[in-house]
Amino acid sequence: MSADKEKLIAELVNKGLDGDMDSVNACEDKIIRGKAKAMIMKVKKGTIERPPKPEPVANEKVDPKTPESLSKDEMISYLVNKGLDGDMDTVNACEDKIVRGKAKAMIMKVKKGTLERPEMPILDSPVSSGEPLEENTQDDDKDTFQKIKKLIYDKFPNSIIENEEGDYIQIKPDEWNELAVWLKSEPSLLFDSLQCQMGIDIGDDKLESRYNLHSMELDHYIEIRIAVPRSDPKIPSVEQVWRIADWFERETYDMLGIEYTGHRDLRRILLPDDWEGWPLRKDYQVQETYHGIVVPKMKEGWE
Repeated sequence: MSADKEKLIAELVNKGLDGDMDSVNACEDKIIRGKAKAMIMKVKKGTIERPPKPEPVANEKVDPKTPESLSKDEMISYLVNKGLDGDMDTVNACEDKIVRGKAKAMIMKVKKGTLERPEMPILDSPVSSGEPLEENTQDDDKDTFQKIKKLIYDKFPNSIIENEEGDYIQIKPDEWNELAVWLKSEPSLLFDSLQCQMGIDIGDDKLESRYNLHSMELDHYIEIRIAVPRSDPKIPSVEQVWRIADWFERETYDMLGIEYTGHRDLRRILLPDDWEGWPLRKDYQVQETYHGIVVPKMKEGWE
């Protein structure tokens, strides 16, 4: 038997012993698959020792690939890593039902601790129409932030409100939806994850919506802030850009009364629809009763 086949069998045996029988069953070579399963049984019975895990070849050059060019096993590993990083949209978008199902099963096993996380296939870096941002480190966070800010300013010069303080970007609400689509799709930014969205009563008759964005592909992040007048608090919705914004925006609407225009289901999410007022506004006054029930001003022990 060739060294390559022996190496593949050893690799499958180790994967099977680690709980990843999906990789063993996915092997198309029936002879190799059968020998791997037989060795797994012998190792479990204690009649033979577990084979050493094949060592990666030093300085081996691996050609980067695109997701479309991955093999089924590589695609499963790719989807598992995407899902574990919070990007289930990519997993659910996979058209191959078998690959998608195996990826979801592996995600659950990794989360339960019964399976090790597979290695992420090496992919081609996205090509940008502009200058690609370098990989982010703690030392160059500020430099990366300035690069991102400049890219936004060059594309949407009328949207940014200049602020010298803080590591956030203050923008006007008018072009927010268009800007959000661009932030997610621009190859040098790829802000594919909306980690958090919240609202704050910042005083001076203004309410503010804040968005924490992260690129899982390029590992950089920014915070976007949008302030609107309390008298007319309207901001374009981004729930069709990042689906998780659906409930984020509903909660902010529920607590502060910021209206996210274009949201397909903007209604209260914590309080009943006919509740009076916006509880997180600084001028909020608790209603005396709700449908005849006295509303307590403060619960015992909350002082």
